[in-house]
Amino acid sequence: IKQHLKETGEKQISTSDPDSRQLMIRGVISEVAYNVQSTVDSKYKLPIDYDVINQNDKNALAGMVENAIDILGTNEFDAVFDKGYNNAEQIHKCHQMGVETHVAVTAPSSNAPDKGFNVSEFRYNKENDTYTCPANQTLITNGNWYLKRVYRVKQYKTKHCNGCPLKASCSTSVQGRIIERHEFAESLERNKRAQEERPEIYKQRQSIAEHPFGTMKRQWGFDHVMTKKTMKHAMADVGFMFIAYNLRRLI
Repeated sequence: IKQHLKETGEKQISTSDPDSRQLMIRGVISEVAYNVQSTVDSKYKLPIDYDVINQNDKNALAGMVENAIDILGTNEFDAVFDKGYNNAEQIHKCHQMGVETHVAVTAPSSNAPDKGFNVSEFRYNKENDTYTCPANQTLITNGNWYLKRVYRVKQYKTKHCNGCPLKASCSTSVQGRIIERHEFAESLERNKRAQEERPEIYKQRQSIAEHPFGTMKRQWGFDHVMTKKTMKHAMADVGFMFIAYNLRRLI
């Protein structure tokens, strides 16, 4: 098994089902499983698409939205997802396809001694590509991109940090405050505005997307797949569940 992992570059292997993977279910609870995705329409509450993957939700957003466009023949709809799908690049891809997103915003952690100096309190000026801090100083960038984790970022800073009477509230760094803006920041900001301007759309999510899963898993007992050995078999199994659900709803 160790040799197989080394040769394939995979980080894990399931000896009972080669395609299944250990996934975080909720909190710190994990299971060796598949992850079922679905797209449900808001008018009739019927699933129009499903997929079975062996990864978490982070990279599933754009693919499901693209499929929905193909099925509906239009991109004139809003896509609503919970915070598990909060992935800047995926949100950016949806915007490129002309679809407005309402993905739950992950609450930012406090990154300054005083929360009044968190990144959210710095105003971005798109025209000049600068930031203005709460002390009304302008932070500029040298224009270079730096790879940090999975995204490229630009860094913004000002020479006025040294000697600023508010520095202790803003940063503990000797160099002063540095703001990083990644390449898909504009898409995250657009998504956040959509959430704030039309909160009633996101509030519908549980009654739309979660209802079919609740019925199938809790009322009908379809909380696992009967088939094993490859994702293809699991896809067929889950497909029967969705066919049964839609038929019973239609009847």
